[in-house]
Amino acid sequence: MREIVRMFSDTSTLDDLGIGQVRDGLADLLFPGTSTVHTRARYFLIVPWAFEKAAAKHTGTMITSKANDAERKIIEALRRAGPVKGMVGAQAGKALQTLPSSLYWSALQRYGILADARTLTWNIPLTAPDGFPRKVDGGLTLNRDEADWLKERILVSAPHSYLAYLLKDGLETDPADATAPWLHPALAEAPSGIQGAVEHARLFSLAINGAALIYNQLIAEKYDSLAEDGNSYTGRYTERLDTWATEMEANQDNFERWDLTSFWATVLQGRGGRPVAPGTQLFVESWFGTLRGSDPRAVVTDEKVRSSIAERERVNKGAQSRLQNDRQIINWGGASGAGRLVYRWPNVQTLLADIREGLADASS
Repeated sequence: MREIVRMFSDTSTLDDLGIGQVRDGLADLLFPGTSTVHTRARYFLIVPWAFEKAAAKHTGTMITSKANDAERKIIEALRRAGPVKGMVGAQAGKALQTLPSSLYWSALQRYGILADARTLTWNIPLTAPDGFPRKVDGGLTLNRDEADWLKERILVSAPHSYLAYLLKDGLETDPADATAPWLHPALAEAPSGIQGAVEHARLFSLAINGAALIYNQLIAEKYDSLAEDGNSYTGRYTERLDTWATEMEANQDNFERWDLTSFWATVLQGRGGRPVAPGTQLFVESWFGTLRGSDPRAVVTDEKVRSSIAERERVNKGAQSRLQNDRQIINWGGASGAGRLVYRWPNVQTLLADIREGLADASS
């Protein structure tokens, strides 16, 4: 459980204001098959190998049971080899309850690697290394053949996505050099549809961050009045809101021209046609309406705005509302969904980097 919590340590993944459906719709469109719990690309091969090894000797429900046993052997093999960045089970070892197969199952289907989940039919021509699963040569590093195959699976299964475009035309750039998806230099030459989707994601990230920061400032004000640990957060959020207002001012023309009909159509596309909950859409549109034609510096101190954000959190979280619970305020860690939305970009960076490094491997 502690490992899963660490995977969600990025505060932008928290959803106190209930905008997760919009965020995830955009993330699924840009980077299909990705998740905040995906740590390394080689698990897209390790999991199928574990199941194929099990299927070679067992049938029926025993396949899954034996594959899970193999996953635990893999964890121990990786631990014996020394610390491995992004390893699942680094702390818990074979006692880990949430195995890599659980974390990657949906993505394996999305990329067509798991061809049939009912019959456990896999689409992976590459064989596991010798000694697998008791030994995992290469650890979590892809070799060239593995990287080339995984790249192809993503290109075939999600050919029009931003992820596929970056795999085709963006690997000359180190993914670590771009701190957000809209800052990758390859975007400038991307097809107009991808550029438009990324711009929708960028403007939504910027706009909704203001509401998240106001929410955190409301918490900070209560925390400063209740806590006795000497920490003070109100000033921190005042500064962050000032920085946000400056960026909003710089983007005011883009925001005023933003086609919201196209934005919602993009979100709907990312959600596979499933509509966003009415309450979520109403809150987002109300917030956009507040920002349009307004001075962002005046918005952050407007009591009606602050009250509406507090009410949104209360409606969204119900009995778990932090603003209604002094104990939760005192136990607050200093941030709750305050980070800019980057749509799983840190995990996408790792995926791109693993494939990029694998393609450069000269040992295959």
